[in-house]
This record gives sequence, C-alpha cells and structure tokens, in this order.
Amino acid sequence: MDSPYILEETEDFAVVFKPPKMHCTNSGIKSQKDGTLFEWYSAKSPCFDIMHRLDFETHGLVLFAKNKKSYDIFKTLQDNGEFVKEYSAVCAKADVTAQLTGFPEYSGGVPQPPFVIESYFRPFGPGRKLVRPVIEDGKKHKEIAKDKGGFYKTEITNINGNIFTARIKRGFRHQIRCHLCWIGFPIQNDPLYLPNDGEPQTGNLALRAYSLVFDDPASGKRREYRIAAY
Repeated sequence: MDSPYILEETEDFAVVFKPPKMHCTNSGIKSQKDGTLFEWYSAKSPCFDIMHRLDFETHGLVLFAKNKKSYDIFKTLQDNGEFVKEYSAVCAKADVTAQLTGFPEYSGGVPQPPFVIESYFRPFGPGRKLVRPVIEDGKKHKEIAKDKGGFYKTEITNINGNIFTARIKRGFRHQIRCHLCWIGFPIQNDPLYLPNDGEPQTGNLALRAYSLVFDDPASGKRREYRIAAY
C-alpha cells in the first residue's frame, strides 16, 4: 500500500490508488520530493485532468479523466451530486472539542446510522492548514465555504465498533476528518484533528477512500470500483 497503482483504465478514464503521504497534485504545495499522483499517472498514460483529490495523509481511489469529453461528463456528474465517494475510517473516542478550539457545539449526538453530519466550513489555525465547521451563516466568520449555497454533508452509512463508513457526493478539504472529530470520533493517527498531548503520531491516517461510483462517460452505465475497506 506504499506505491500507487492503476485499478482500472479505459480510453476515457482511470481509477488510480493513491498511497498515504503523497500529494494528488502540486497545486498549493511548495515541494513534493517523491512526486505527485498526477505526475506518476501522467508519465504512464495521456491524461487530461484529475477529477478530485485526497488529503496528503489519506489513501485510496482517485479518478482521472483522460480527455476533455470525459472530464466534462464527470464534472456534470459531480455538480449534480451523482459522483459518489465512500470512505472507511478507524476512529478513536476522544473528547476532542474540549481540547481543540474553534468547534461549535455539536448537539446532534451519534444516532444509529444512516445519519448525516452537515456544516459550512472555514479555514482555521496557523497557515490556514485546518478547517472548522460553521453552522450559522452570519458575519462572525468572513470566509465561509458552502456547497452550492448549503451545507457540506457527510453521510455516515454504517458503524461497526470504532469503524465508521462515510459517503460524500461533493466534498471540502478535510471534510470527513473534521466532521468525525466534531462529533467526538477523530480518526486514528490524524496529526491535525486528534489531540496527542504533544506526542508525535505514529502510523498512517486510518482513512481509506475505498469506493467510487459514477457513470461511464462512453456507455452511460453505472460503474462501481472498490478496494477493501477497514
């Protein structure tokens, strides 16, 4: 799981595995010693663009469009909420909001799945490297990110012990990491959202993008690609 690989490839798209601690693209980063996922795939096959990104620490499946026609089709699917990404996370029970600042009070509890965690987001912390949920569309925070004017939504579809399964259709940076932290279940080995009392985190972030579901741009048939979840 330390190297990228191609799970599926057609004339129009490729589903590629991104290992942990690898950037998807070089946008917004100063350097990437070992190269980016986009550079790795582009060296192997003609590629028009990457359709979405995973955080540096997150591992799992990423979709590439190999031509502009497929890119436009995928972009329409994304805009319409018809491009589905599923994640598996190993969580730690922690009183996070008492130790990390900037979180609004969460009153939703943790009901039986399925349930939805939803909020706007705002940048937070030194260098704006983190995000925090925002639940009121007021003037207190100048920069509020919205999903088409509404909340970003993380659907929790299953909980098995400390393993959470989440589904999103459109996402924001750190969305699942921040949302799970907000409700008191930060992801194991998260260097940003799991309090560690000053001790360095060991191991990779336990967040895996294990499933992509979308329409094939050539046939229109629904496609689903999976790797093992936690």
